[in-house]
Amino acid sequence: MTTKILIRRVLLAPITALHAVVLYLRHWAYDFRIKKSRKGSLPTLVIGNLHAGGTGKTPHASAFLDILSRKLGGIEYVALLSRGFGRKTRGFFVVEEDTDWHLVGDEPKLLKLLNPNHHITVCENRLEGIDAISKKFPQVKVVVLDDGLQHRALIPDRSVLLIDSNRPLTNQTLIPSGDLRDLKYRANFFDAWIYTRNSDKKELPLPPSRKQNEASIRVFSSEMIVENEVEVERVNKSERPRVIAVSGIATPEVFMNGLASKWNVVRRQSYSDHYEFTEKDVKSWVICVKSENLEAIVTTAKDAVRIKPFKNVLKDVRLEVIPMSVKWHDEEAIDIWVDEWLESTIFVPSTRTK
Repeated sequence: MTTKILIRRVLLAPITALHAVVLYLRHWAYDFRIKKSRKGSLPTLVIGNLHAGGTGKTPHASAFLDILSRKLGGIEYVALLSRGFGRKTRGFFVVEEDTDWHLVGDEPKLLKLLNPNHHITVCENRLEGIDAISKKFPQVKVVVLDDGLQHRALIPDRSVLLIDSNRPLTNQTLIPSGDLRDLKYRANFFDAWIYTRNSDKKELPLPPSRKQNEASIRVFSSEMIVENEVEVERVNKSERPRVIAVSGIATPEVFMNGLASKWNVVRRQSYSDHYEFTEKDVKSWVICVKSENLEAIVTTAKDAVRIKPFKNVLKDVRLEVIPMSVKWHDEEAIDIWVDEWLESTIFVPSTRTK
């Protein structure tokens, strides 16, 4: 731990402690049924994290959409529901390919672009959103939720916790001292852990043993890979293309450092997660590209959703989008786990509770 991080934790300890108390009381209220919760009207697979972003939630949600569609026999049987962080609308909303990202949030819009034939929806109230999906899309058998672990009003049928393998929970603290949005002990209440960004295939901490009559937490591992990377046309193909890298995600250094093998990143422009780029921002990148004779602006697929509306400003500059996908370290194990769930009794309509 660096001195800077230690000082930050000490200075912010009182606020962090207050945050922990509020979270504990909230969970206690749900655990003892003072606040009510129930299962959705359709079976649900909830994917989320304890970190405040940066665990690869969107690519993993897309991966599970693909797995479930394949196993259920068609994309019409699976839908995705998201809160739609930062959107300008409220209530239930169906995402289309031409939907303005401001109306639904950047992550749901990206998921629609990655999965154009799937039903991608948003609703801040997950239970109402699931009910709306069941009525609007009656063929849907499973709903994937990409950010529902803290929405305790919904009891998930299956829950998956994503943990960045480079940021073990044991070394993390709550916001604002650290970057955890929930209490560490909540990790033990989920059905599976997925250690993400584990490109080195490290041996990672296992969950604690559960009681004898409880199913054990399953542990999986994955890494992020670049898909369909487009080579920039240049005179000297032996050299890496000189570019400016732009990122507004939770852990931009992971993306930036990953570019080094194929790109010569002359300048880095990092912004906060979900940052709403302005025309002034884009113009500054264009000026940088032209003044320093760079070959492109390189960015993530998520950031591209918020950058592409400024296509008129970018008309003379190449924008290279780096799409990321999930590579499972044991794909067969994931398949077996999903099969076990799909074969369970929760898929009998009469077992669903209102």
